[in-house]
Amino acid sequence: MKLKTKNKNLSKNTGQPKHETSMFELTPDIFDLFLPDAFQENVDYIYLGPENYCRVYVLDIDYPGEMYVGFFDSLLDKGEIAISVFIEPRDTGEAIKDITRRINAMKSNAMLQRGEPDYKLLAQIEWYDALRSSLQRNLEKILMTQVFIVVYAKTLEKLKEDCIRITKFAESLGLNMRCLSFEQQKGFLSSLPLGPRNLRYFEKFRLMTTSSTACLFPVGNTDISYDEGFYIGYNVITNSPVFYNQFDKQLPNPHMAIFGTTGAGKSTTMKTMLGRMAAYGYNICVLDPEREYEKIINMLGGKYVRIRPGEKLGINPFDVEVEEEEGKRFIDLNSKVADIRFILNIISEYYIGKKLDGVQMAAIERIVRKLYYDRGITSDPDSLYTSVRMDEKGQLLVGKIKKELPTLSDLREELYKESETQALAKAMEVFVGEGSLALFDCQTTIDADDKIIAFDLKEFERDNFLKFFASVNILSWIWNKFSNAKLKGQKKVVIFDEAWMFTRYQASAEYLEFISRKGRKYKISLMIASQTLLEFLMNDTGRAIINMCASKFLMRQESDMAAQIAEFFRLSERTTEIITSADKGQGILMNPREKIFVQITPFDFEWEYVTT
Repeated sequence: MKLKTKNKNLSKNTGQPKHETSMFELTPDIFDLFLPDAFQENVDYIYLGPENYCRVYVLDIDYPGEMYVGFFDSLLDKGEIAISVFIEPRDTGEAIKDITRRINAMKSNAMLQRGEPDYKLLAQIEWYDALRSSLQRNLEKILMTQVFIVVYAKTLEKLKEDCIRITKFAESLGLNMRCLSFEQQKGFLSSLPLGPRNLRYFEKFRLMTTSSTACLFPVGNTDISYDEGFYIGYNVITNSPVFYNQFDKQLPNPHMAIFGTTGAGKSTTMKTMLGRMAAYGYNICVLDPEREYEKIINMLGGKYVRIRPGEKLGINPFDVEVEEEEGKRFIDLNSKVADIRFILNIISEYYIGKKLDGVQMAAIERIVRKLYYDRGITSDPDSLYTSVRMDEKGQLLVGKIKKELPTLSDLREELYKESETQALAKAMEVFVGEGSLALFDCQTTIDADDKIIAFDLKEFERDNFLKFFASVNILSWIWNKFSNAKLKGQKKVVIFDEAWMFTRYQASAEYLEFISRKGRKYKISLMIASQTLLEFLMNDTGRAIINMCASKFLMRQESDMAAQIAEFFRLSERTTEIITSADKGQGILMNPREKIFVQITPFDFEWEYVTT
């Protein structure tokens, strides 16, 4: 055994003390986890190394009057931001003494009042008394809080742009972000999670109770799980299941837009969601431009309707149903006037080269109302029915029978009688009678009682206008059917694949806004999908359509479009990277409340009917 000596740390060659590395010296310190490549403090920003800049802000203590859990979620979505909340408990006994002194002072002031009592001061006394009671019973604690916000960017110019945009958005929330000029280093160190070694930047803290402090934590978008929602996939970050319900009352409307480039898995995603919504009992209608949904519709026991040019489809644009709102049953002729006006507007825009003017619109409304009036149809539900009628086969129908409604031929005939609409009537020639586009010049014969129904638009793939015209009429008809009082309370979904066609006509935005409002009232969700998001971003109509949808699912996008997408949706750099490199079935699901990274994967038994 070798004996230990005092010189055990001396080098054999030099006789100098030899340094032995301790195991604990090799262990990374907490500072090593946050150590940047460089650190150069400037007046109002910090240089952290190549392509890495930041600016530190502190929130003034004058917070908005109303805040909630996840209040900072919307702020986090505006860029590369880190939010650090510093919390320190205050002595409860001292807090109770301060509150008691304040209550006594307010009571003294209240006693000095003459005449009417100061109800505002009395309400404050009551509030402070309740707070003191909560502290005395240990139901609440008083905490001192500070909030630091650090904005990051790859260039100094981008940092300045983002900071201007973020501070303006914060002002709209009632927050005042104060830049820590000349004290960026102190603020940066205060923002780091260093525990007891954290620096208290300055002595002014916002005093908050434990329950109110919850609003400072931006954790509202960690997971999504809605009541009555159907399973769509799992959160890629947390691996937790995602149950989504686009009809949830917390969302502005039930409409959804899904965008994904070729190979992103958009069609598989749409059909997976369709199958699961069908399992929940939703009424579903699909406009299928590429004949992709025939297999799944047949497997689900639905009706798949083939549409061919030159053949009557059995859908009448003038068809109406009895609706119900707040217990009142009625026929919504105003909405039908809007439908017909929109159809004529796109005919005029495409064939005549201009939109309808005010005089023409007034004439159309007058004519449409006259066509219904001539058949005795008003807003009264009973006016829609007769006791006896002869059908197209010559059979006599007896009972509560729906009347024959006006047709496009009737409309064209009336338009000819008005000088302002004669040109429009001439343009309608191919849409009536035996014209090549007279698919909808007929009475309605299709039964809309099927829970699931799809319309095949494949035959129109060479004529985009005819495909669009057919889509508008089908969409209008199914929207009318879904508004039927018999379906009140049921969830209805209209899936419109390749909806980019709507972006080419200015009147589309107004029309979709109209059906959007109606969708909220009657639990009708419009789900639009497209491979090309650029078509929607290129004009005001397309952007209006996107904004109409409260829920959006952004799947993989082309990298050369990333900048435009990020600017429109105000995505962070990390989110932009996700949608340009996402795997098949992955995407960002977002609404005004949340934004999460989702993976949608069909179950084993679903693959058979969701693949094209």
